[in-house]
Amino acid sequence: MKRIFREGEVLVRLPLFATLGLAILLWGGTYAYTQSSETGSSHTRIKSKSVEFNPTVLSSHKRYTGPQNAQELMKALDEDYNKGLLKRQPETKVIISDGSLVIRNGEILERPKTTTYSSDLTISEIDARYPRAEWLQLLLDKGVTIDNSDEYASLLSKRYILALFEDNPDLQQSRIHGISPTDDWETYKVAYINKLVNDHTKIQKAAKQIEHSKEQVERAKAQLERGTIQLERANVQLEHRKKQVERAIERSKESMAHAMAQLEHSIEQVKGAKEVLNSQQLEHIRKQLEHAKKQIERAQEALERPEEPVPPQKPISPQERNQNIRKKPLHPSL
Repeated sequence: MKRIFREGEVLVRLPLFATLGLAILLWGGTYAYTQSSETGSSHTRIKSKSVEFNPTVLSSHKRYTGPQNAQELMKALDEDYNKGLLKRQPETKVIISDGSLVIRNGEILERPKTTTYSSDLTISEIDARYPRAEWLQLLLDKGVTIDNSDEYASLLSKRYILALFEDNPDLQQSRIHGISPTDDWETYKVAYINKLVNDHTKIQKAAKQIEHSKEQVERAKAQLERGTIQLERANVQLEHRKKQVERAIERSKESMAHAMAQLEHSIEQVKGAKEVLNSQQLEHIRKQLEHAKKQIERAQEALERPEEPVPPQKPISPQERNQNIRKKPLHPSL
């Protein structure tokens, strides 16, 4: 299946995030440059140019972290690139449309003139015209870095497009790639290579930003997973704590109920003791009253009993009285 690319860039197989990011960055997937378009109800002026390129398909994506020089890159990545060439040779085609598309009542009456340029050079022919080592080193010297097998294959494939433009001088006047028309091939080739380096740098920068964003997303995802685990643990702890609180509340309720029962029992005991105490006091008072009553009755009896008469006594003479006084000791014995 053919892939159409814009600005001379060949988008080979990239990770999903990189492909989406580059699609947004470069907007679209075509080299088509519409220079003028006058649209009416049945008449459209079309003048466009596009490049179609079928790149080499690699069987695997391999990262490269070695030295940035042609020999080391070829030693590490050439084998995979050659395997891809065995499956399919790159094909390059340039289509230039110029003229009017006339439609009346749904029927196409006139089509724009289309000129197609194509190339089916073999890998041997490309390697002979632009040797891999020299091509790679030229790009490396201009600041290009190659970080994986996809970039390696993409940059080598650009030689097919350059060869097509070299073999068709008319294309050098087409302004494809945004390069100013020129009759000098070397000037055009330098401009093409500089554009290639600039676009590759932009794509690589965007890919790295996308990769960085992907790493941030992965870190955020890992943090989210850790947070989820911590939340689950916290929920378990909270549930455990909730059960502890519920058990403590139940124990408190049981303790309060027991205390209330004890309090009620104590109140009953106090009431009973009070009743006993009141009964004892009343009994004591009753006994005191009975005792007092008996005393009163005895006093009344004593008052009511008649007194016995006192017998008359013999008068004492003064002499007998003095004798009785002398008989009494002056100092009673101690």
